[in-house]
Parts: sequence; structure tokens; C-alpha cells
Amino acid sequence: MVEVLNKIWAFINENLAVCIAVAAVLVAVIVVLIVVFAIKRRKKRKAEEYDRIIKNAPVVDIDDDGKGFNKDAFDGRPADFAWLRGETAKTEVIKADEIKIDENKSGVENAAGDKKTSQKKNVGKWIIKEKGQSEFVSFLYANNGELLLSSEIYSSAEGAKKGIATIRKNAVQEGNFQIYCDKNGHYYYKLKTSNNRILCVGESYPTKNSCLGAVDSVKRFVDAPILDEVEKDITAISYIPTEGSVISHKSGYSGKWKINKIDDMYIASLYASNGEMLLSSESYQSYSSAKTAIGGIRNNGLEGNFIIDCDKNGRYYFKLRNAQKSTLCVSETYAQLASCQSAIDSVRRFLRTAKISDGIEG
Repeated sequence: MVEVLNKIWAFINENLAVCIAVAAVLVAVIVVLIVVFAIKRRKKRKAEEYDRIIKNAPVVDIDDDGKGFNKDAFDGRPADFAWLRGETAKTEVIKADEIKIDENKSGVENAAGDKKTSQKKNVGKWIIKEKGQSEFVSFLYANNGELLLSSEIYSSAEGAKKGIATIRKNAVQEGNFQIYCDKNGHYYYKLKTSNNRILCVGESYPTKNSCLGAVDSVKRFVDAPILDEVEKDITAISYIPTEGSVISHKSGYSGKWKINKIDDMYIASLYASNGEMLLSSESYQSYSSAKTAIGGIRNNGLEGNFIIDCDKNGRYYFKLRNAQKSTLCVSETYAQLASCQSAIDSVRRFLRTAKISDGIEG
């Protein structure tokens, strides 16, 4: 036995390179076999999961015209079944001539009224909150409690309820959403009436697609029921001007107004002397309307008609309002309350001295 081992060892020493190559090939073959085995096992588990999910999922039978869907209709789907799994999965409504949604029962029925499957209905809720004396705001929440939008200020709870009806009309029937991007690259939307009055401003989102997704969510949940109870909300903070925040005409704060044309709309923006944008107006259909809006922004800004609030992520922003508490401008978001306060002070300094540039930018 010892002699045999010695011969083998001698052979290995004489043919070391060949032996290493053979060993490498064997290791590679073993690795490939392990990978193939793992892939087959993974496919088997997914196939079992496929059968389990499809077996338990609602199924609409294919009719004589080949409409509707069944298990075979999913053969082209990716192997990831996250779209079917869990309570957060989106429900797809399959449109067929003889299928209808029963709004009250949240089920899918055929023309004869026989219930074929169940659909999870978008419920959500509207909550009216009193944010200050005679200031009421409506908040729309999704099923999972996520805040989707908050309305403008109303002088009574009943007025806020009527405002919800206006929001529903403009969100669903009119679709008057406008997408904005602030100087920090965050996206948010505004829902407006046909005459450009703001109905609500959405939260800020890191990408345009996530903002557009929020708009779709609003459209799905906007018909949610309104809770009867009015809640108290103390997040709104009244702006108190700091000492010296408004500077005289003789100061060195030489900002300027620029009127930018974006698509077919005109927006007036206030810039500091270093070129930083401080705030922007709403969009207007003509240059003269945007120029006229500057006067209202200047007067109300110098009067200190600001309100500070925070979004669902705890970031602060301010709104400039007129005497009727209608919003004229909405700011960027700030991580700290002091930063938001400082931004208002800067706006007020430059509002007094800023001149309107000639011509249209952009």
C-alpha cells in the first residue's frame, strides 16, 4: 500500500501541471453541477408557488370570445410573483363584455348577477382637521394610512366638505394636475381648478414617476368616505417676523424678478442677488397676468402673510397667502424649522427691492 502511494506521489510530482489542470476541471464540473441543481430546485419551488397562488387567486373564466383570463393567460409573466402576493399587491381589473364591478359588494359579477370573484376595493378616508381658529383642512388617506393630499384652508368644516366635492370633480373628471420640480430636484403636484385656483398641493417625492404614482393614487382614493369627527391639528405654525427681516429701499439687497415661459404658461420667480431662486408664483396664461401677480405677492409678503407647515416626512415648507387665505406661493421643503423661517426672512428682504427684468426668460 505504501509503495502504491509512493508511486502515485511520484507521478503527481512528475506531472504536476497536468494534475492541477485535471483538478481544476473537476472542481469546475462540481461547481456547474451544484449551480444546475440549485437552479432546478429554485424553478421547482417557484412552480409549486405558481400552482399554489393561482389555485387560491380569483379567476375569471374565459368566455366564448376568448375574453377574460385564466391560469394560461399568465404564462408570459415573469417568474417573480410579487404582483400576486400579499395584501399590498395591486388588483388588476379585467375588462370583458359580460363582466362588471359591483361597487357595493366589491365583487366581479357576470351579466346574470352571479358572483365570480372578489376584488379588494380602494377605501381610504377623508379627515377634516382644524389647524387654527376658523381654519379647516381636508386630508385624504389611502388604505394603509399614507397621506395622499391636503386641501387648502376653509373657514368651516362644512366648507371643507364642499371643497372635497370640488377636489373630486377636478381630480377625476377634469384631471387638472400639474407636476412641479423644485430646486432640490424633488417633485410635487398641484391640483387646480380650471381658473387656476389651487385646490391642494401634494407631498414631495424623489422622482417624477413616484409623483405621477401619487397622482394615480389620489384618483383611486378621492371618492373615499368623509369621517364625521373633526380632528385637531397643531402642525401649522404662524410666521413671526424676526427683527430686521425687512430692509429699507436703500439696502444692498438687489434681487430681481424673472418671468419664465414654460410651455404655454408664464411663471414669475424671485431671485436673490447671488442668483438663488427664493420663490415662484403660480402659472398664468399671459405675461401680463404673471407680472400683475408680482404686486400681490410683494404686498402680502411684506405684510407677513405666511404660514409654516410640515409634510408627512417631517420637512417644513411655507405658504404665502392673501387676506382671504388663498395660497399665492408654495416654497421648497426644508429639513429644519429655523431654515424655513430664515427662507421667509430672505424672501421679505428681497421683495422690497427686487426689480422686474425686461423680457421673458426661457
